[in-house]
Amino acid sequence: MPEDELALPPEDTLNSPLGLDTERQQKARDYSRLQRRFAYIQTGIIAIAASFLIFSGLSSELTSHLGLPPVWSAGIYFLLLACVYEIFSLPFDYYTGYVLGKRYGVLSQTRQTFFADAAKSFLITLVMGVLLVAAVYAVMGAWPDIWWLLVWLGFLAVSMGMTFIAPIWLIPLFYPMKPLDDGELKTSLTELCRRIGVFVRGIYIIELSARGTAANAALMGLGRTRRIVLSDTMVDRYSIPEIEVIMSHEIAHQQHNDMLRLFSLQAAVLFGVLAVGGAIFSYLSNAMEYSGLSDPAGLPLLGGILAVLLIGISPVLSLFTRKLEKQADEFALNISQNPSAFRMAMTRLVNQNLAEAESSNWLERLTQDHPSYTQRIRLADEFEKRRSVDRG
Repeated sequence: MPEDELALPPEDTLNSPLGLDTERQQKARDYSRLQRRFAYIQTGIIAIAASFLIFSGLSSELTSHLGLPPVWSAGIYFLLLACVYEIFSLPFDYYTGYVLGKRYGVLSQTRQTFFADAAKSFLITLVMGVLLVAAVYAVMGAWPDIWWLLVWLGFLAVSMGMTFIAPIWLIPLFYPMKPLDDGELKTSLTELCRRIGVFVRGIYIIELSARGTAANAALMGLGRTRRIVLSDTMVDRYSIPEIEVIMSHEIAHQQHNDMLRLFSLQAAVLFGVLAVGGAIFSYLSNAMEYSGLSDPAGLPLLGGILAVLLIGISPVLSLFTRKLEKQADEFALNISQNPSAFRMAMTRLVNQNLAEAESSNWLERLTQDHPSYTQRIRLADEFEKRRSVDRG
């Protein structure tokens, strides 16, 4: 593999206001196209396999041999299905995640760390999944008429808990974090938070460079766990004004209560999905002669129904998040009064992260959760024009 494919774009392609790298844009389109192709193939195979499992009666036959109470059977059945899914998916994940990542220069980790990360992700998913499935089936057995409502309340509680613990426990499992050293950048970001009026527990650097070349920044956590997190791949290559405008965007989400707004919408969507999905599941469970709602044989059917409903509603969520992101961009421009730094930051991110300036796929455009690069640059241009008129 040529060494230059593993490198970041040259610094001079990032230093010009018109520095959108056309060569990397072609790579980004190729990379996205290959990712989509394999995702479609993988999803299609999984859908066919799940349909066979459900409608052939194989699911009922498998669970009949477990000979355990429904809650235990459901947990063990999920464990078996998850293991089979992981074995099937691992070659796809390896090719799209590791092989293509290396080929297109977005991955820097070794094969060993790639598989180690995959193992950690799988184990976390497995433990949480078994517990959640067992809990869902326990609720189904005890309260068959309102199980979906109780499950909805449970998922809300789990989601809130994950928001608190992710910055402290989960993220460090994959990416080392350390406090940002004292200096001009820390002083600048501390002053930015003071000026806007947002409280953070600290400013941290997350070591993304050990895994990939992408840059990122975020305001993570709630309450005492809220912190600014900057990737080392950003700190090492971006100017302070560019990092300030990026963090102004992230802080805007806090100032606008975007997490609460998005959480509320997601809660409403999940309520509808579980209500509708629960009704469909109840009807089909009777039609397929399961022993009841808590029959573990219905687990693939329940998962399939909820997955289809969530996929179908995802464009609505994406439209809402794009609106929030645009508002955060406007906030960052107003706070920084620096459209040039905004444009440069967006250009650097697109070049460095091998992202398409404008998605070439209509489905991606429908489901993407951020405005495109061209839309964000247009927003900065419009802001600058309005400012010039106001000053004139």
